This record gives sequence, structure tokens and C-alpha cells, in this order.
Amino acid sequence: MKAVVMAGGSGTRLRPLTCDLPKPLVPVCGKPVLEYIFDLLLRAGVHEAALTLGYLPQCIEQRYPDRKYKDLALTFLREQSPLGTAGGVRAAAEGWDEPFFVLSGDAMCDFDLDKIMRHHQSQAADVTIVCVRVDDPREYGLVEKDDAGRVLRFLEKPDWGQATTDLANTGVYVLEPALLRDIPPDVPCDFAKDLFPRWMQAGKGLYAYHAEGYWKDVGDITSFLACTRDLLRGRIQFPLHSVGEGIFAADRLPAGEYTIVPPVYIGARTDIAPGAVIGPYTCLEEGCAVGRNARLRQSVLLPRARAEGNADAYRSLLCADASLGPGANMYEQSVLGSGARVGSGSTLRPGVRVWPGKEVSAGITLAEDLRFGERAAVLFGENEIRDASSFTASMCAALGEAIGSVSVCKKAAVGCDGSHYGKAMLRALESGLLTAGGHVWDFGECFPAQLAYCTAFCGLTAGIYFEGGAKPAIRICGEGGLPVSRAAEREITSRMVRAERNRCLPEHCRDVADMRSIRLMYGRELLRQAPSGLRGMRCAVQCENKLIRLLMEDTLLRLGCLRGEELLFRISADGTQCDAVEQGVAFSSEKLLTVCCDDAFSKGSDVALPYDAPVVLDTLAANYGRQVRRYLSVPSDGTDAQARSLAQKQFFLRDGLYRTIRVLSILREKGQSLQAVCASLPDTFTQRRTFSLSFSPAKLLAMLEPQQSETGSQREGVAFRHGSGRLLVTPTRDGHALHVLAEAHSMEAAEEMCSGFERLLREMEEENANAE
Repeated sequence: MKAVVMAGGSGTRLRPLTCDLPKPLVPVCGKPVLEYIFDLLLRAGVHEAALTLGYLPQCIEQRYPDRKYKDLALTFLREQSPLGTAGGVRAAAEGWDEPFFVLSGDAMCDFDLDKIMRHHQSQAADVTIVCVRVDDPREYGLVEKDDAGRVLRFLEKPDWGQATTDLANTGVYVLEPALLRDIPPDVPCDFAKDLFPRWMQAGKGLYAYHAEGYWKDVGDITSFLACTRDLLRGRIQFPLHSVGEGIFAADRLPAGEYTIVPPVYIGARTDIAPGAVIGPYTCLEEGCAVGRNARLRQSVLLPRARAEGNADAYRSLLCADASLGPGANMYEQSVLGSGARVGSGSTLRPGVRVWPGKEVSAGITLAEDLRFGERAAVLFGENEIRDASSFTASMCAALGEAIGSVSVCKKAAVGCDGSHYGKAMLRALESGLLTAGGHVWDFGECFPAQLAYCTAFCGLTAGIYFEGGAKPAIRICGEGGLPVSRAAEREITSRMVRAERNRCLPEHCRDVADMRSIRLMYGRELLRQAPSGLRGMRCAVQCENKLIRLLMEDTLLRLGCLRGEELLFRISADGTQCDAVEQGVAFSSEKLLTVCCDDAFSKGSDVALPYDAPVVLDTLAANYGRQVRRYLSVPSDGTDAQARSLAQKQFFLRDGLYRTIRVLSILREKGQSLQAVCASLPDTFTQRRTFSLSFSPAKLLAMLEPQQSETGSQREGVAFRHGSGRLLVTPTRDGHALHVLAEAHSMEAAEEMCSGFERLLREMEEENANAE
């Protein structure tokens, strides 16, 4: 048997560990990850492996000068330009005439490859995709399969709401050689993104194999340290040389009066001084030195690294030849690059990385990376960037650089709530956008719904709104004023965390475009929502936002609508939602949405709505022969492109001000009260609740999936019928809670559905706690 091992990754998330070392050669307990893969191949009877090389290829070639590892013959293929996962495999396996394995050279696994090959042949498969179940599916390419194992669908790194399975693609495949002809030569091409979907459409036999065993992509510092711990605790089926209970070593242990707390690995030619404490879950590679009374817990020291007297490292990494000075401290996920030094008594805070060759002076507490500047962790919440209480001018400038470094956010609209703090932070964010080479269109003081309109009207690709009130927040929208994509969120977050942000040349830095006058277009378009005016109508508007309140009062006056308390519209402070009260009868936001949709359907239009809009609207659309097109809150692919395109033209469906004027115009056109118009529409009652969640949403979705009755290629959350009603369950962005939308024939029924689901959820939590 033969195999292609993809060993070209640059390992950017592992830096500074991989600044001068290719990712496959990262050592784990005395041996590179790549050689664990080689041993796995030999165990399965593979006799020939072709390696595709990209980043620092000479390092791998020089390690195997005889083109051999034990009984495994090696060939190397340097990619002059990146060819993707499939392009490199085509070149490496050219001329092969038997099914072969494809593996990643930087992922640790102990699968039974011989069993996988037999399964592939018994299924007469064209492609077998090896999969495992994962706790957090958001970081993986997911595979949906039927009971026979045939692949139904691929989903690339979705948000919780779209993670409808927890079966992850490991990047381990078995391929029939005939398929190589379908891979274009010398062209970048990816299996999961390009070829697998194409082969599925062509009717090829793609099967998913749920493998037992261990698998972990050693893709970042956290996973690297976790992989080391897993190997020491025996979770990975590769034997280590044991010299005692839980004590593994390349040779004999060094002499001395020190303490070992198992499990640990001690490399050859190490030196450990008296009083030192090593472990648990600590690895000392070859040639390391540990000083008197030093403490190393759940940490890794690569070859020739030093921890001097009284130094303390916890869940940290010292790269080759790095030195942690006397009394110095390193905490969780901190990294010293190769040859770097931390002076006496200094401290690296959690997550701080020091790049190769850099030196931290004595007595310093380092709270940011020493190479790229300030490190900031930015996480997207439901509708905004969280951790707003920690906003500083430098953090906002860095965020601006990160956003401006993302190609789909180069042309950005910016605005704020007009507060002094909001203006100050917005200026800092603008500076970051500009220095990253971005185009900045400043709309000044406005509200979120207005900025979304301006983003769409001016054809910009991003809108950034800073709210500087009691709870500061940053909202980011994408093209058309719609929610930004999952890919853009991930790239912005990644660039912030890794501090890898673009900086343009000074002569290429643009000025801010003052677009405050364009805000008038919003008001003009607002007037167009009532083309025949509103003379004879009476209503009042209530809103906490003074800007919105004044704008609506002016608009209603210009349309001829008089003030009257019989009909009251209440608009949210951000301008996105509204509800109404007419003569003591309340009408929800969903009911006003139904009024607007019914009017659009009757005039021959489809509508575009968020995925969690009531399904009664689909029934209403069908009555007119029309359709509801739904877009996702955080799309991970382009399945909702048509809905998004339509939504950009229908602001009255996602803007509370527009919807208010549109409803008034409909009432005037029909010559009816709001109660009379709503009486002719189908009754539906909705209840929205949010419940905390104490375990992974992936487990919950897996438990709910068998009950699901609604299917389709475009989904967000899990929807299922409950009696005559419907429940839509969607995890929050952080996975710590659930949004539940209940639809029923009465409000009491909707509330009971929510309460029933809460009882079910608590039972699941109790079962999960008992299982653990």
C-alpha cells in the first residue's frame, strides 16, 4: 500500500514555535509528529509514502537524507506555488494504480488504517473520508452522512446555529487512483471545497467512515500542549519507553535529588538540579536544563531549552534554546520562541508570546506579545463585539487594522451614537482602518439601522458602529447592511489574536471621507415608504433614542400624519425593531412584519427574512404563489446568497422606522384600522426565550436531531414540531446558552412549549452530569 502525506503547512497559528521549524517536525515526547504518522503507516503495511512539501522544505529533506524512514520509502515533492490539498496529491501520486491513503503530516492520530482500507474496498467506494466526533464543531469541516455512510453534505466551520452534526472531517482519506484524472494539474485545488462537492454531483461514491481512536490537529499552541498531555496519559496508542510508573524517558533518568510528579517524559542528556519539581504532564526534550527549585507543570521544553533556578512554568512552551531566567514565571499558553530569553524575576502573562531571539528584561511583567505589539482577544457576540468594557484607544486602533486587513471589509462605513466616548473610540478605530489601507466613509452621529442603510446605499462592504453608552459595544455589518459572514468574523478575530495585521505604506494612506450629508438619503427613502402620504392618519412614536424620535416626528409631519395616541408605535433604540399598541391592543413586531409581508405578496413580490422569522409567513406566501427566502445570521457559505441579494432591497423588513411608515401606508391604502387588517391575517403567537447551557451544544443538537422534521441544505439551529406548534432551537454565538423560538396557535401554548423544552433541557443536563 501507498500513501501521500501532506507536509507543506506553515503552521502560522503555532508561531513562534514554527518560525524556524516546519509544522510536521514539531516534536512530541522525543519524536516529530511526522514520524508518528510514518509509524502508523508502517503498522498498516504501507511501504511507500510521497510527501508534499511547502514551508521550509529543506528541513524535512535534510532529516531523511536517504529518503527512508525505517522500512518506509520516501519521496519528496516541493510545491513551487501552493496547489491546495488536492493539487499536491495529484502530482505526488501520479502513476499509482491502487487505492491509497492521504494524510496530514501535522495531525496526530492512531487510526487502524488497515481496517479503514478494508472498509473502503468492501463499500466499493471512490472516496472514503475518515471522520471523528468532536465537542466543538465550529472549528472543523463537518460531514453529514446517511445510515449507510454515504456522504450527504459538507459544512465548512459553521457557527453553532448551523452545526447540524458533530462529525468532523479529519483530512484522512482513501482515494481510488482513477480520480486523479479529475484533479486539474498545476492549479490550486482543495478536496473538501472543490472536488468532493463536484464528485458528489457526478454520482461518485463518497463515504464517511466514523473512526475509533485518537485524532488531533496539532494546529495551535493549545492543541500542541494537549497532544503532549494525551500521549503521556496513554490516550494515544503509541508506546513510550517507560522507566517507572508514569515516567517515560529516551534513556535513563539524570542523577540528582529532584521530584517527578507523573506522568512526564525526560529526553536524553537532560540536566535537573536538586529541589526541582517536574510534572505532571511535562515534557523535557533532549539537552534541556532545569535549575535548582524550578517548577515545571504541564509544560514542554524543546531541545536545549533552560529553566533556571526558582523559575516557574505552568502550561507553557519553551522552544529550542530558549531560556527562562532565575525566578521568572510563565503562565497558561505563553510561549518563548527559539533562542528567546526572559530575564530574572520577569513574568509572561497567559497567552503572551515572545518571538525568536527576543529578550525580556529583568523584573518586567509582559502583558502583550513581544514582536507584533499588543495582543487582544476579540470575540463576536450575538450582534456585537463583546468584552466592550475593556475597550481602549489602542485596542480600537488594532481592531481597525484587523478589519481593514480583511479583503471583504476594505470599504467601511463608520458611525457612532454621538457620545464623547463613542466619538473618541471611533476616531481610534478609523486610524487603524486607514493605516491598514482601508477606505473609511464617516457618517458621524447616527443609529445602527441608519448606518446599515448607508452601508447598502453607498455600496460599501462593511459597516462599523460604536455605541459608547453605559455598555459600550461595537456592531459590524457586512455588504448590504446584513450580518457579516462567519469567514470574515473568523479572519478578524484571528488577525487580532495573532496580531497579524496589514500596514500600508504612508503614501498609500487615505483620508476619511465625510459622508454625514448622505444621512439625509435615509430620511428621503423613509418618505418613499408612504408614496401617497399619510394625510388623515394619526399616531405617536415612542423611542429611547432621541435621534430616531426626532427623525420620525419630522417624517410623519412631512407626510401629513397628525399626532394621536390611539395608535402608538414603539421603536427599539437601535432602530431595527418596532411593535404597536392600538386602543389598548398590542401588536408584536412579528405581527407588523406579517402585515408588511402580506402587502408585498399581494403585489407580486417575494420577501427575504432572517432564518428565525415565523414559518407562518411561508404559508402566507404560498397562498399568493410567492416565496419567503431566508438568510442566515452568520453564514459559513453562500447558500443564502439569493436571499441576501433580495434583502438589500427590502429595508422595511429589517428596519423599525421603515416598517412603521410602511404599516401606516398600508392602513391608509386599505382604509382600515390595524386591528381590522390583522384580523384578516393568519393567527400565530410566538414566544422567545433564552436558556443557559452547561454542556456542549454539539451534544444537545445530536440529541435533538432524531426529532427533527424540517430538512434542507440551508439551516440554522434545530427545528422540530411539537404538537400543533413548532420550536426552533439555536445556540448562542458562544455556545453557553440557547435561543428558543416557539410558534403556536395561542400565546399560552407557545409559553408551554418553551417551558416543556426547558424541562427537557434540564433533564439532559442532569443525564450529562451523571455520565461525566
